[in-house]
Amino acid sequence: MNSVATSTRSVAASTALAAAALLALIGCAWLCAASGDAHDLVWAQLTVAVTLGGLVALGWLRSARVVLTAPQVMLLLGAAGMVGGLALDARAGGFATLATLCLASSGDFVATMRLHWQLLPVMHLGMIVGGLATVPLLRTVRPTCRRQFCARLVQNLACSAWMVAGMTAGTIVFVNVAAQAGGRSPAAMLGGMFGGMVWGMVASVSVYRLWFWLIGRAR
Repeated sequence: MNSVATSTRSVAASTALAAAALLALIGCAWLCAASGDAHDLVWAQLTVAVTLGGLVALGWLRSARVVLTAPQVMLLLGAAGMVGGLALDARAGGFATLATLCLASSGDFVATMRLHWQLLPVMHLGMIVGGLATVPLLRTVRPTCRRQFCARLVQNLACSAWMVAGMTAGTIVFVNVAAQAGGRSPAAMLGGMFGGMVWGMVASVSVYRLWFWLIGRAR
């Protein structure tokens, strides 16, 4: 019973720390998206709710025995790189152009992903580079990661691919919901990006755990 309570507290503390850091990064990114639209606050609240839900799911999937788990570290570093890249892309006009095109599009997944890469290249590269920085970082600060899957390059590349796909899917979902509500705005697109990135990581960890569960069953 005590071990369960300790594990629960550890997961809660880890999730709270990751949430605080990620929400701070989202706040920085919001400066690029705030349009003064009356619906911006609604999208901000929905973004926070979806992000927190994803972080709770991630904490449940990977119980914390350390301050932050490997997926949480990768998510935060990837988000930091994403925000830095977004600031540069927004300065070049990429975010405003993408917002105009996305808010007027029908929501084709491949077309949306291609548009994201074309107009926000630094944001995507920043997210991927930030996420991959987890490999040398964890191997340095946690020697045990040298023998674990968390610090393998292929695994981190797979996680990055899931986060990119999640960003695209999240954008499509948020923009379509905004269209139904009659309140499309760049803030909805940004919320979809962040929410999708978090749930992309959740999907990646879920597949990872399912794979090893199946291997264990086969043995």
